[in-house]
Amino acid sequence: MPDAGPEPSFWRGKRVLVTGATGFLGGSLVARLLEYKSDVLAIVRNDRPQSRFAVENLAAQCRVIPGDMASPDVVKAAFDAGPIDALFHLAANSDVEDFYRRPAESFRSATDGTLQLLEAVRHRAPECAAVVSSSDKAYGPQAVPYRESQNLAPRHPYEVAKASQDLLAQSYGKVYGLPVAVTRCANYFGGWDFNWHRIIPGTIRSVARGEPVVLRSDGKFTRDFLYIEDAVDTQLLLAQAVARDPKLRGEPFNFSQEINIEVIDIVRRILTLMDSKTEPQINETAKAEIRFMQVNCDKARTTLDWRPRHDFDLALAETVKWYRGYLSRSGG
Repeated sequence: MPDAGPEPSFWRGKRVLVTGATGFLGGSLVARLLEYKSDVLAIVRNDRPQSRFAVENLAAQCRVIPGDMASPDVVKAAFDAGPIDALFHLAANSDVEDFYRRPAESFRSATDGTLQLLEAVRHRAPECAAVVSSSDKAYGPQAVPYRESQNLAPRHPYEVAKASQDLLAQSYGKVYGLPVAVTRCANYFGGWDFNWHRIIPGTIRSVARGEPVVLRSDGKFTRDFLYIEDAVDTQLLLAQAVARDPKLRGEPFNFSQEINIEVIDIVRRILTLMDSKTEPQINETAKAEIRFMQVNCDKARTTLDWRPRHDFDLALAETVKWYRGYLSRSGG
């Protein structure tokens, strides 16, 4: 029997609200929803010319609501647009180093925005299927692989913010009985990621430009990953499931390729794919970040019948190919 996946017929004609539409996952999710003929509303705080949402002019096929989702007026405008069938809350400051430098502002944006959205669902759209994006980093530095049965133990400001969003969503799902669920995904990768501080796109661009490849860590940190198309699948599949099964309300789910790979190994795989003899430089500027990360996806397999559709190495090769084409067309 094939693994469960998104059902295009489920999404046809659905009105769907997406926050973080100009982000990496947001742009790919909006593109898929449009492919499935959904009616998409997007809350957009800042224009990002270098994003899939902008480059493919996805705004022309959506209703865009400008502003900060932490503002009650912005959230009200979204829910005033008409009945909302599903909500994907992806908006967040994903720059871990920026979070370290500006924790207060980043905390307010993450927690206030999540609370505004959940309150709107509670009072105005209690049947709306909502998925809140947490992160594997919400677990904090503890034994791997992470399982959903473990208590969250965040330390770094970014980890604490993601855990706060996570726990808020769990509370509203379990206490108020709302169809809300949580994703805890590993690091996304694939085409259309323009955050050059991330290890995969940053390494590819550095090699393409003939620049040194510099690591923020000692290279021995381990990370787990999830290909962007699989990440879109998880969002849609979990929303479908929580809309149908009340037992899933407030439940968190891990999603990843379930790999445990050192950062230096990722870099060397990319160098091999790009036929580069560059030797990575160790900078060791990472501050208070988790050293070892990997998630266990047994719960998603048994409850949702989910598995990633893409092999990690093949997806990494496809990612390198995508960036080579993009950087060649854009002049680097």
